[in-house]
Amino acid sequence: MNCFESNQRAVRALSLAIMQPTVSGGDAAPFYRLHTLLRQLFPKLFSHASCEAFGLSLLIHLPGRQSARPMVFLSHMDVVDAGDESRWTHAPFGGEVDGGYIYGRGAADMKGHMIALLTAAEDLLSEGWNPASDIYFAFSCDEELRGGSMEKLSCILRDRGVKPLFILDEGGSVSSPYALTTESAAYVGVAEKGRLWFSLSCEGMYAMEKLSKAAARIARIHPKGRLSAPVLAEMLPAMRPILPRRDRWCLRYHSVLGKRLIYRFSRTAAGYSITHTQLMLWKQQGDALMHEKPTLYYTAGILPGDSTEEMLDRVRRIIRRTDITLTLGCLEEPSNVSPAQGLAWDALVTAIQVHFPGKSIIPSLLAGGTDARRMEKLCPHVFRFSPFVFSAEELSRVHGYDERISIENLSRGVSFFRQMLQS
Repeated sequence: MNCFESNQRAVRALSLAIMQPTVSGGDAAPFYRLHTLLRQLFPKLFSHASCEAFGLSLLIHLPGRQSARPMVFLSHMDVVDAGDESRWTHAPFGGEVDGGYIYGRGAADMKGHMIALLTAAEDLLSEGWNPASDIYFAFSCDEELRGGSMEKLSCILRDRGVKPLFILDEGGSVSSPYALTTESAAYVGVAEKGRLWFSLSCEGMYAMEKLSKAAARIARIHPKGRLSAPVLAEMLPAMRPILPRRDRWCLRYHSVLGKRLIYRFSRTAAGYSITHTQLMLWKQQGDALMHEKPTLYYTAGILPGDSTEEMLDRVRRIIRRTDITLTLGCLEEPSNVSPAQGLAWDALVTAIQVHFPGKSIIPSLLAGGTDARRMEKLCPHVFRFSPFVFSAEELSRVHGYDERISIENLSRGVSFFRQMLQS
């Protein structure tokens, strides 16, 4: 199949996939329709592979010449809600093609990734390709809700004795200048922060004073910027070519000048963070406005090597012997750190260099939220990268209005996955 036909197939497939409103936690029918649609769009793949549905999720197994060290590719079929549809200039579930872009919810996150992957496999099989080793495609149905469907797929693979060479999910991309950098680069996620949501509330006399004192002490848990080991060991050195001159100099003499660089860099997604917003509720009582229980809502990023329980213990010690109430929300432990070396890493780096020539490749720490961390018990080599170039403006559309992906990006994605599937 020539490149033009492949691109046309991918565009049509993505447009049709977007038309299925597979909203997280919503109606199951669109997911089942998407399952059927994928079988129709990629007949070669589904005739060669076994496909099992676990609830609304899919596990596809494409046998190779050997079963040892298979490759596992992840994606998710669910999308976030479209929000106020009147603010979209293209229908959120219309899959419209306009001006070189495919528009719709899920175009970039992450049906475009999934369709590029499946198109690459379909094209290769149409050309008589026989994989060197087994390949698995694991597609979850609740990633946007941080659900457990990928965890279930991980357990199934583990019970079947699958020991992957590597696992590849979304998370990184070729993005605009980021943090301290002066030019775009390819960011490959090798680890994810944990995330902790909790709130502090108090009522009665001096409630705000008590909360303010607690908030001040919590802010001093980590008063200085700090970075986790993978950033110090891999990410900052890889960023050296695209750092401003003064930052390259600080990095060179990091034992003396590194604190300044670390502080600046830790203000970004690579560092520790804890933020809070204050909510004051009011109620009408007669002619007066009376405030109800004031509450502080916290979101804390937990670095690899730390734990959410350690953070909670520190907060509990701060509010001990007070009448402040701690309410725990969701929590996610930080991921393991995948080594940016070895055969799996080299295969990924080679594919990136071929399709994004001249781009620095940065092992990065992500804010968190991908399915990849649910697979890390299977394999130490878990990477997060989508083969797309996104500007800051395009990234702002993800989970926003007029989400889109360019046809050029989609075509490049197909070519990238062709190489990865044959690695």
